[in-house]
Amino acid sequence: MSEERRPIGYIKSTEAGKTHLPSIIRKEVGLEGAGKIPYYLDANCVLLVRKDATLEDILLGLDVLKADLNLRTTKKEE
Repeated sequence: MSEERRPIGYIKSTEAGKTHLPSIIRKEVGLEGAGKIPYYLDANCVLLVRKDATLEDILLGLDVLKADLNLRTTKKEE
């Protein structure tokens, strides 16, 4: 059995390594114009957060994302 994930979108990169953050991401993390977005990462994922997010806000958001990912992943019979 394999899994097929259906992401909301993609962050695209140029050959020079420059990327474009979609407006929905900039809006969700509260970035208008130039600025910095805090992030955390491990070998499998990257987490972008609002500068003023508390630990509780981040953990609750992770719970929501976990549930959403489970809904967006379909199991395929091989």
